[in-house]
Amino acid sequence: MLHNDPKLPFKFQFFSVLFFFFTAAALQSQDRSVTITFDVKGHTFESVQGSEIQMQSDENQYRIFTNDKGLAVIQVIPGSYKIEIRKDHQLGYSNRIVVTKAETVTLYLKEKINSIEEVVITAKEGKGLTSSSIISQRAMQHLQPSSFTDLLELLPGRRSGDPVLNQVNKIHLRETGNPGSEYNTSSMGTTFLVDGAPLNSGANLQYTYDFLDKTNNGLKRRLNITSGVDMRSISTDQIESVEILRGIPSVVYGNLTSGVVKITNKSGYSRWKARFKADGYSKLFAVSKGFENKEGDLKINTGIDYLDAKSDPRDRLENYKRITANLAVARDKKYDKGTFKWQSHLSYTGSLDGSKSDPDVDLSAMNSYEVNNHLLSLSNTLTYTKNEPSFYRSTEVQATVNQRFDKIKQTKFIQLENATAFPLSGTEGEYDGYYPQAQYISDYQVDGKPLDVFVKTVSNFQLDYKGLKNEFNAGFDWQLSKNWGGGQQFDVYRPIDPKSTFRPRAYRDVPAYTTAALFLESISTVDLGDNKLMLALGIRGNSMMNLPSNFKMNGKIYADPRANLQWELPSFEIMNKKSQLAITLGYGRQSLFPDLNLLYPELVYKDVQQLNYFHNNPNYRRVNYKTMIYNPQNPEIEPALNEKFEARLDFSVGLHQLSVTVFKENMDNAFRSMNQYAGYQYKKYNTSGLNHDGMTAPPDVSTLPYQTLNENFIYTIQRNGSRIDKEGVEFQYSSNRLPVINTRFTLNGAWFRTKYGNSMPVYRGRDLLINGKPYPYLGLYEGMEPNSVNEVLNTNLMLDTYIPRLDLVFSSSFQFSWYSMRKLSPMNGVPSHYVDQNGTIFPFNPETAQGTILESLIIAQNNDLYRANQRPMEMNLNLKVTKSFRNKAVVVSMFASRLFSYYAPYSVNGVTINRKGAQDPYFGMEINFNL
Repeated sequence: MLHNDPKLPFKFQFFSVLFFFFTAAALQSQDRSVTITFDVKGHTFESVQGSEIQMQSDENQYRIFTNDKGLAVIQVIPGSYKIEIRKDHQLGYSNRIVVTKAETVTLYLKEKINSIEEVVITAKEGKGLTSSSIISQRAMQHLQPSSFTDLLELLPGRRSGDPVLNQVNKIHLRETGNPGSEYNTSSMGTTFLVDGAPLNSGANLQYTYDFLDKTNNGLKRRLNITSGVDMRSISTDQIESVEILRGIPSVVYGNLTSGVVKITNKSGYSRWKARFKADGYSKLFAVSKGFENKEGDLKINTGIDYLDAKSDPRDRLENYKRITANLAVARDKKYDKGTFKWQSHLSYTGSLDGSKSDPDVDLSAMNSYEVNNHLLSLSNTLTYTKNEPSFYRSTEVQATVNQRFDKIKQTKFIQLENATAFPLSGTEGEYDGYYPQAQYISDYQVDGKPLDVFVKTVSNFQLDYKGLKNEFNAGFDWQLSKNWGGGQQFDVYRPIDPKSTFRPRAYRDVPAYTTAALFLESISTVDLGDNKLMLALGIRGNSMMNLPSNFKMNGKIYADPRANLQWELPSFEIMNKKSQLAITLGYGRQSLFPDLNLLYPELVYKDVQQLNYFHNNPNYRRVNYKTMIYNPQNPEIEPALNEKFEARLDFSVGLHQLSVTVFKENMDNAFRSMNQYAGYQYKKYNTSGLNHDGMTAPPDVSTLPYQTLNENFIYTIQRNGSRIDKEGVEFQYSSNRLPVINTRFTLNGAWFRTKYGNSMPVYRGRDLLINGKPYPYLGLYEGMEPNSVNEVLNTNLMLDTYIPRLDLVFSSSFQFSWYSMRKLSPMNGVPSHYVDQNGTIFPFNPETAQGTILESLIIAQNNDLYRANQRPMEMNLNLKVTKSFRNKAVVVSMFASRLFSYYAPYSVNGVTINRKGAQDPYFGMEINFNL
């Protein structure tokens, strides 16, 4: 039986009501809460992990951190909140948001005043074991390039220039002067890598016969033969960063002489980006997008761009077009013992280079040519990395396939000056020729299909013993290059060049180009008190395979030893700022194998006209040739070898940084075409006894009298004959950003001295007639090739200002060329030997040659040519501005090159040359959308 206690019901009711109230409130709050997912990204759209998110309203307050993918998930009650995001205790985002339902909110951190030191719009000098320049995406965006060529302005000693997109753009590292095509080995020996995949081809044979015969026309400058990568074809819109190794690279990189260009493409999430650029020479459009899943282990990036350029905006008949498309996929997979990373990159590049004749100048209105190059590239990289420390650390395997489809199309109207005949035979012997029409149209095509296959594997090992850390890289690479094209294709009865000394050949008949290499490298690091030493020693063995047995390179291994040492001294203080000093020394050998064009050159056809009987009646005409074939292949050719020395000093005081590099490079066996002589015998038929009016058939050569003649001639052969010696000093200083105005001073520059010359004697003939016959002798000259010394001193002072509050960057660049000089070394016009018409070589004596026809072999010299040609100071002022709107949704940039110029006058032989107004300003602008 229950007692009716009046206090119990009161307490029971009070606590029951209180419990019910709080429970209802809690249940109500729980029913009202929603899930919010924050995706925090930086100002360059990368995920930001470890950032602190604080949300505060009048009733509620929340705090959470983002994970390694930049994501944070939280349950909150709907309402209006003030939200703040901090990274490393620094406020990066502040705003108010209204929460009404479950959603994903993407927030972008702004650049902060205290992080403006990270805003770099110039190339940074690398601090590693080799001299390098690193160019970031922000620097490229501020530079506003049309092609990769424009990026080279940021290297020490380089200056800006107008784009020249109607000819091949070759790279020249650490050199000055314009010596010509015989010194292309420096450009050919610069390796371009895109995400580790090579762009260089060893099977490019796109040339024309007038190119081989060394005639000069507009088509020649568009042909990229044995000269490396054409930088016009490389778009910069998909590039994340570029590192240009100018010094002594790791032995992982081979088949090169000058340096390595490492291009890293974008990877990971990015918003839709669209870029529009216009200047006085070109128009460019590009669009790209990056995708990434929530886990961050799958990334897809794609993009396309189009460039339309003209050498002269007023000339619509000559243009260059480029189309580039990219698709990149990256996938990570983690396991208990290690992580696999797979990267695949598919790209297409189309370069369309052409010109048509002006109908107002060319009355035929038929002359035109096109140089079209299409590249399909597929590269795959698989990397395995162990999660736990062990002796074995990682392995990377890369395979790349580059297939090019190249076409040269030329149409030319031929007007013969007189009664010209053509030889037709493709074999040696005596054959009749052909009398063409006086006028005809020649359609000419060069079909090239170079295929390049690269395979490379690198394994990394690590062994630590007490304070000594040792890292080892071991691996091999292999390359196959084959051209499957149809080659030169034209009607032999309507040749493009009536004087050509070649015949059509199919490129598919040229053997494949194959190289292989093994390499081993150790990188040791030791701390000796407060000193730090790092030593890299490497050896690389290179071999070329699939060669004829008579080649000197057959079965031979060429070793490239390389060594780099860096000593980092103890840090100290100057004016209460941490200071650091490091010294780096390096030595290395770098070798480059000849490509297919150098290994298997065109056969030389010597067609000597023995009879040319031209009658008014075409049925009675006859032309007879003796055809001789010479193979200019050189089995003695070897890899070009460049020997490098360099020393670098890196000094920093706080945020002030100074880098000075002294280098010396010697290469005395670079590739070049050189003269080779050959003797031949032929008949000279005499038709003076024929009755021309009574002819009833062409003359019978078997009944004609003739004279047997011996002559010699010169053709070209590929040799290791060029000498390229480089030396100089490169430097770069960058300050911190000055307070208040946020301006950084960057001063870089270089002094270059480059010597070009021929390291081998050369044969030369004389263009003379003796008694109506060609001059019978050839001379062998030790010093009749123009050896030149070229010097230049360039500096570039850049003032760049960054205003975070306005998200505005503007820069002023004062570019100076303090002097440039070119001097030819005196040539020796006296031969050491001479060759007679029978091909016999004799020593040459200048004294006994006096008064004889041998005296004509002595070539008189003009001493005025050997005076130094020096130009004084040149100065240009360039301006660039970049402004962002709506949280970088819209970025507008403009540039003005040579806004102000000063070229100092100078005198040549008493004549003053005034260069005022020699260069006009050059303007352009672009707009970027990030959607």
